[in-house]
Amino acid sequence: MKEQTRVVPASLRLLASLVLGACGAALLGEANPACAATLRNVNERVFSFAPGGDVVVESTNGRIVVEAWDRPQVRVQITREVRAGDDELARDLMRELQADVSVHPTELRIVSVYPKQRKVKGLWDWIGRGVRSTNIHYYLQVPRSTSLDLTTSNGEVRIRSIEGRVEASTTNGDVDVSHVRGALEARTTNGAVRLVRIEGPADAATTNGSVSAQLMSLPSRGAMRLETTNGNVVLTLPREVHATLQAETTNGRVNINYPLTTQGSISSRSIRGTIGGGGVRIELQTTNGNIAVGPPSRSRSS
Repeated sequence: MKEQTRVVPASLRLLASLVLGACGAALLGEANPACAATLRNVNERVFSFAPGGDVVVESTNGRIVVEAWDRPQVRVQITREVRAGDDELARDLMRELQADVSVHPTELRIVSVYPKQRKVKGLWDWIGRGVRSTNIHYYLQVPRSTSLDLTTSNGEVRIRSIEGRVEASTTNGDVDVSHVRGALEARTTNGAVRLVRIEGPADAATTNGSVSAQLMSLPSRGAMRLETTNGNVVLTLPREVHATLQAETTNGRVNINYPLTTQGSISSRSIRGTIGGGGVRIELQTTNGNIAVGPPSRSRSS
């Protein structure tokens, strides 16, 4: 079937280019309220919350940051940001952009509610729609023993000093976790996963990005898995390790900086074996990248 080419009148192309040029100038810092309006709203609430409860955040556009503190409370700071083609539309979007917070004795749940999709009603509305965005960013302080279930799509996730179970997921953004003792699951698609000073079992994966993990101790049982497709995998373990290791890459090299008792055939791209007589199962995998496993450097451990 022959492809049809749609011809846009020269006058319309000229008008669109002039308007987009003006809006482009506004994006570069020149004032032009007809092209874009930005609103930002910050509010904060504190809830009584017993240690050991669950905190759930379900969002789409925006970052999620959670840190521990030594209080039987949860502090929630919510930042809403709207960018639209004009002030009126920005105010309408801000009214519709909400965080639905529900509090129970053992659970706090936050769900982002976004404005409904609007129909485009012509050239000017189409131009305004090009700069339309709605984001909600969350910053929480929670008791240390809280368990977390955090989900967003377009934004990073950062977690600090949590002793409970942690599940963190995004699509476009990094996942950065440090000082976590409970079971940890971290997922992203376009971004890096960084785990620092982790003491519990970890399962981390991305598609386009690196995965790095520094483990302070290994669990006595279960499995640990670090996986990516396009990126490196770097695992730092304690100096004394008892583990069963499987590491595989397709386009890269595997480097294990421990005495290893191998199992089966090995190569620069695939290694199986035991460290310290065997123990917890560790699985490392990438397609386009290198894998490195070793103890902490002398300078870091001193």
